[in-house]
Amino acid sequence: MKQTFHQTILVDAPIEVVWDSLSIPERMKTWMGEPELEIGIDTDWSVGSPIVIRGYHHVRFENRGTVLEFAPRTWLSYTHLSSLSRLSVDEQANYSTLRFSLTPMDDATSLTLTITGFPTESIFRHMDLYWRGTLEVLRLHAEQHR
Repeated sequence: MKQTFHQTILVDAPIEVVWDSLSIPERMKTWMGEPELEIGIDTDWSVGSPIVIRGYHHVRFENRGTVLEFAPRTWLSYTHLSSLSRLSVDEQANYSTLRFSLTPMDDATSLTLTITGFPTESIFRHMDLYWRGTLEVLRLHAEQHR
């Protein structure tokens, strides 16, 4: 399967504000899901270190990955494997890779999310549905914090 999710949005906020929304765990959990999802994010953003996103969506879930890139106000990327995927084997082929790229545009920011490496069609469909809506929530969050 060679599907790729790729979407660019224009955020009416300076790049520093968008970066903080993407990289500060307390801010991330406010746009990643509603309060009842009880989102928690654990990472220190060091390349090679883990990123763990936990929450509750009908059942408890845990998304695990590794930080691949972290360049402040430029890009960040990490791998992602959700416990909800039911892929119990911790193999590289079961991980997707999320890469966020930021470009300043005067007082606004162009934000691009590219996701690659979908182990199944249903994971692609879920990520596509989730991120199309969530990028809009992220945009609104950053614009409110400008």
